[in-house]
Amino acid sequence: MLLDGRRVKSCLLLAVTLDGREVRTVEGLSTAGDLSPLQAAFIAHDAFQCGYCTPGQLCSAQGMLAEVAGGWPSAVTADLTAPVELTDAEIRERMSGNLCRCAAYPNIVAAVREAAASG
Repeated sequence: MLLDGRRVKSCLLLAVTLDGREVRTVEGLSTAGDLSPLQAAFIAHDAFQCGYCTPGQLCSAQGMLAEVAGGWPSAVTADLTAPVELTDAEIRERMSGNLCRCAAYPNIVAAVREAAASG
């Protein structure tokens, strides 16, 4: 989920500690009933297969794209002074905290890459 725009692991948070904070789940990624570009890319690339990890993957990807837009480097960012180039290695590193038991990782990377290019 996204907490005040940053990705967090909801299982590690107590709901009572979030009073007054902005909590956004996968359901909040779409607007006016339309899928977000990220959600549409996940469908186009079959990046959800069984669907078990999809909400976490989508929320994490949304937060990750915001981090990239903000210029935040990752552990694999080659040049810390240049704008972040969203390579496959960057996407994999930034999404590494989310596990997919269907192994849809190549599809997830492709979907995130497409959403980044469109947004």
